[in-house]
Amino acid sequence: MRAKRGFTLIELMISLVLFSFVIAGVLAVAVSMSQGFREQRASVQAEGAVRVPLDFMADAVRQSSPGAPTNLVYDSYACTGLGLTAFNNPGTPSGANGITSGTDKLDVVFASGAVITSTREVYNNNTSLAVTDATGITAGDSLVITDTGQAVLVKVTAVSGNTLTLQALSSACPATSIAAIPVANQSTIAGPYPAASLVIRVQHARFWVGQVDGNPTLMMDPDGNDATVDWEPLAEGVEDLQLVKGVDMAADGLGAENAASADADEWRFNNSGDTDPNTGTLRAIRITMIARTTSGLVGNLKSFNRPAAEDHAAAAANSDNYRRRILKTLVEVRNMSVSP
Repeated sequence: MRAKRGFTLIELMISLVLFSFVIAGVLAVAVSMSQGFREQRASVQAEGAVRVPLDFMADAVRQSSPGAPTNLVYDSYACTGLGLTAFNNPGTPSGANGITSGTDKLDVVFASGAVITSTREVYNNNTSLAVTDATGITAGDSLVITDTGQAVLVKVTAVSGNTLTLQALSSACPATSIAAIPVANQSTIAGPYPAASLVIRVQHARFWVGQVDGNPTLMMDPDGNDATVDWEPLAEGVEDLQLVKGVDMAADGLGAENAASADADEWRFNNSGDTDPNTGTLRAIRITMIARTTSGLVGNLKSFNRPAAEDHAAAAANSDNYRRRILKTLVEVRNMSVSP
């Protein structure tokens, strides 16, 4: 009988070396796949984080200036006219969490919560107002009173049954003196407003991109006065907000877009040389947001950068390690009885 032979020491060493190469290859593939999954999850999270505020802003634009077909709501507390306004790279608000250079700002008065009723008496700057049904209206709410041709913003300080107590108008700008409003119809929005005028609960808000703890963040001012005390972060990771206005200047509907040349079409702020038209009807707003992951890629040596969007040029090439998602939506302005 022949003696049984085992592996020699050299054979075992060779086997172990070969096996270690196989294990190393499998581990490298597993680590690479795990890293890829993490990066993909981070990108999906970045996109998901911005979809909700994008939809919120789109709804605000769609419901802007309720009952005011001229896109003007008279705010006699601030002595100004309010309307759906897209500010192109305005630079304000400033300070902590202030607007990031190159980004835009949206100012809008929009219907909030589908609370609608009507007046039971004439409104003419009075601080007490009887309405048909005050359900859903509470102290602190802002309301628009409108006869569907003109509109005024008022603020509720108390509710008793179906009677609203309203904050007194500023004596510095009574509703009959609105010369500071630079619009053609400034003489028609002061009132008085007859009985059966619509009363709509609204919110006046502003949106922009700022910084929170060094991270780009979509910000919201819920009362539209730029006071830092009540600024709210809406979405972390949003580093760019761009707004393009569709303005029907020829009263024949919006024409074809030509972003290559400044002021060559009725779509404004899609070219860095565009100017804001002083005439025409605002028919639509196109909102573009760029969201980045909250953490950079591991081991990636600055191979990404913020891409260009509308009239905002791209950041320097290969300037960071963040992946990005671009979301865009076109919103028709519903309450002005117009559409693209």
